[in-house]
Amino acid sequence: MPVDFTVSDVEEARKLNATLNRLPRLRMKTPLGRTVLNAVLRIVEIFSLLRPRRRGIRRELALATALNQQVPVRIFRPAAPCRGVIIDFHGGGWTIGNARMSDRQNADLAAATNAVVVSVDYRLAISVPIAAQVDDCEAAALWVLDHAAALFGTTRIVVKASSAGAHLAVCMLLRLRDRLPNFDAIDGVVLYFGLYDFAGTPMVRNAGRKTLLLDAPTVRETLCLLTPDMTDDQRRDPWISPIYAELDGLPPALFIVGEEDMLLEDSHKMEARWSAANGNAELLVAPASPHAFVKFGTSIAAKTEAFVKSWIIAHLDRETRNEQ
Repeated sequence: MPVDFTVSDVEEARKLNATLNRLPRLRMKTPLGRTVLNAVLRIVEIFSLLRPRRRGIRRELALATALNQQVPVRIFRPAAPCRGVIIDFHGGGWTIGNARMSDRQNADLAAATNAVVVSVDYRLAISVPIAAQVDDCEAAALWVLDHAAALFGTTRIVVKASSAGAHLAVCMLLRLRDRLPNFDAIDGVVLYFGLYDFAGTPMVRNAGRKTLLLDAPTVRETLCLLTPDMTDDQRRDPWISPIYAELDGLPPALFIVGEEDMLLEDSHKMEARWSAANGNAELLVAPASPHAFVKFGTSIAAKTEAFVKSWIIAHLDRETRNEQ
């Protein structure tokens, strides 16, 4: 384990879990449920806007244009000379959330790493299919690859993504690998608690309603609702379930997941297959931690985020690419 989690860290996490266990689970399968969750996120955004801005970080709005489409992005520039670019894909179960909800975290990340953060506002699956979301992510990433040197003064790039965003990011990386000759333009990938099997791993299929934060049966139902014309065999196609894809030729990856997350098996399997194909993946399992644990302010979350920032800096600062 690359991070030293103490007994007191775990005790703190278990106390939080006891509180989370008393709260309603997130359910996104109905339009009403998605509307309510999006409304809650908007309220959270308002409160975050009232916080003092991180000193020296400048936020810009832009349209990433590539592949005959435009994708809104939010750019956070550090005051210090730019070390590299971090492309961020937010979570939200494909159907809720937006890039704005990560503004404070992305400003902090830009300040801590002296890297530009480009946060991608891909369309939600309430209006477009999953493939169109991957289109948005691919277009935004290509725009960064094409313009990083001119706009940001660097060609060093790391991808960071969470939950559904992690799924979309891997699908996007597989497209870029197949689209671009000698694909080595990405220096690293950080993937938080992603789902990589749209048919559901055994852990997802067998999870009950006691799963923390997420309502496990609803997760499975949501996967089916988002792919209404597919069988489970079709949901295992590599274009939508990258856990079954050929993963060779991909950059170094750091997988992060909580021990109490129903998506634990997804990260374990994905890291194992990525390592077998490339020899450049590692897995950080946070003890006694649920899905999205880095949002809850525990000492485990703080230590994990500190490790991620140091990992990103190390990979942006590597002298050569393809260094294993």
